[in-house]
Amino acid sequence: MTESNRRYLFLALCALALLQTGAHISQSYVNYPTWHFIEAVSFKPYHVAITIRSIVFLLVPRVVEIVLGLIVLRFRPSGIDRWVILVGVGLAVGAFLATAFLSQPVHAQLDIQSNTPELLARLMATDWIRNPLELTRAALYVWALSRMITLNEPSGALATA
Repeated sequence: MTESNRRYLFLALCALALLQTGAHISQSYVNYPTWHFIEAVSFKPYHVAITIRSIVFLLVPRVVEIVLGLIVLRFRPSGIDRWVILVGVGLAVGAFLATAFLSQPVHAQLDIQSNTPELLARLMATDWIRNPLELTRAALYVWALSRMITLNEPSGALATA
């Protein structure tokens, strides 16, 4: 695989990770805190509909990101250390597991009990585990992208600018 293709793969991984981070941050700070405004009788159908969309826009891209991360691990661009990809994939897997084992059980209870203050508080508490993983991964990949860009820059380019 050419170096250019390796860089495009890494760029795709970074774009997907940033998409995931933005989607999860939006859930945490925009959607979840407003769910208590929805009437209990309306919440259940709303939650079913949003769960379907979450599978399409959060779960599927997360799985694709992890698989793409493993591909990039095999075909790393020059200048991107192996540990960067390993840590990035590890953080993505950690966020996936936090969702599966911490957030998803609360979502299952929301389907049954509706949007009680206790359940909403528990759901938002799970974000304190997932969001640092998301933000750390995004920062790591942006840092790695900056290194990749710096590697392409001629050494005298900054001096003449």
